[in-house]
Amino acid sequence: MTNNVKVIENVNKVIVSSPGVQGLAGRTILNGNGSPSNNLGTEGDFYYNKLTSEFYGPKPSQTSWSGATVIKLAQEVSYEYSWEMAQVLGPSNGLYSVEIEHNLGFSPNVTVKSSAGDVLETGIDYNSLNTLTLTMAQPFSGTAYLS
Repeated sequence: MTNNVKVIENVNKVIVSSPGVQGLAGRTILNGNGSPSNNLGTEGDFYYNKLTSEFYGPKPSQTSWSGATVIKLAQEVSYEYSWEMAQVLGPSNGLYSVEIEHNLGFSPNVTVKSSAGDVLETGIDYNSLNTLTLTMAQPFSGTAYLS
């Protein structure tokens, strides 16, 4: 016995023949060094002060930032650790290692560069929220950038 399956496909097309009404203007996040001047931006915009990490907004009126909410943003948390060949431990089970005590209180992202500036892949063991160990197949001097 032969079973036949018949597939019927309906294709629906939507054709837009004329554009709609222009929408409202979007909001902008502006930035600069220092407090925003009143002539900067339009009502509803936001502003970031790069010197103090303060975020203003939304701008309450077209003519002034007075009355805008100001939030002090947390500073970026990072740590940089450089080591020389003499600080590399090992080999142990075929691997070399460097232990880093960073005291950041979390398990950070890690970028490792050799002393020549090449980005390298290493193993990363998070020993605690304040220390980690980099493991590598070959010893090298370099810098770890934690954030």
